[in-house]
Amino acid sequence: MNWKKLLIGTWSWKRPFYSLGSIYLLLALYAYFLANQLIFQPPGTPYPDDQSHFTIIPAEEETIATYHRPASPGMPTLLWSHGNAQNLGSLTSVLDDLHSHGYGVLSYDYPGYGLSSGKPTEKSCYHAIETTYQHALSTLKIEPSHLILIGQSVGSGPTTWLAAKHEHHSVALIAPFLSAYRTVTHIPLFPGDRFPNHKNITRVSSPLLVIHGEDDQVIPFKHGKRLFELSPSQEKTFLPIPAAGHNNLFHNPSFDLPTLIQNHLWKKSPLTSISP
Repeated sequence: MNWKKLLIGTWSWKRPFYSLGSIYLLLALYAYFLANQLIFQPPGTPYPDDQSHFTIIPAEEETIATYHRPASPGMPTLLWSHGNAQNLGSLTSVLDDLHSHGYGVLSYDYPGYGLSSGKPTEKSCYHAIETTYQHALSTLKIEPSHLILIGQSVGSGPTTWLAAKHEHHSVALIAPFLSAYRTVTHIPLFPGDRFPNHKNITRVSSPLLVIHGEDDQVIPFKHGKRLFELSPSQEKTFLPIPAAGHNNLFHNPSFDLPTLIQNHLWKKSPLTSISP
């Protein structure tokens, strides 16, 4: 018995192409069906004991947990979309610090995160930020001209999507990606990519601030730079943060977010300090 022929088969010049096609198909199926598990990693961080600033918003398919603290007179409200391994519990200290400088803060948990029900997907995250935005306008009575949309890491996806659809003051993207798949493949390789920021940013003409750590090993530095280049905004700023990675960006001395927002996006009023 010819074991070599049985195990390997008959050689043909077409075989390498069949093999490559099979490998590509398997990788594409893997990316399509497991993308959500790889993109979204809800932490188990508990919410603080004091939940007086938390609200659960009923929606059509799920409930959305939000955190809100009002702005000082003349200051904007920051609508914040957090990273993939954060929730409102881990983000509260950042939001409270921004609020201590006079900014209003409004953030939400993606479906399946914190007290938000449902499952995290690209579509459900869009629905969550849309629900939060409408809550800001109709219930909290915040004018769109006083809303600065902020997206951190995977949060750049919902933020850029919303910015392309609805009125707002300006946008800040912190360590954003061109799209979810491209953080790994670097080029458009598979169908079914998530959060196509590279397309949505071309429809956002409001003032833009892009901040990216130069040593980011999770989302390449060039992603933020390229999004900045693709933006049609006439008032845009790209801020590279030296010696900063993806997870230590907020601890870098150059990353003074309240001042960066004030200097590059909101210049109507000086920063104020208020009691917690």
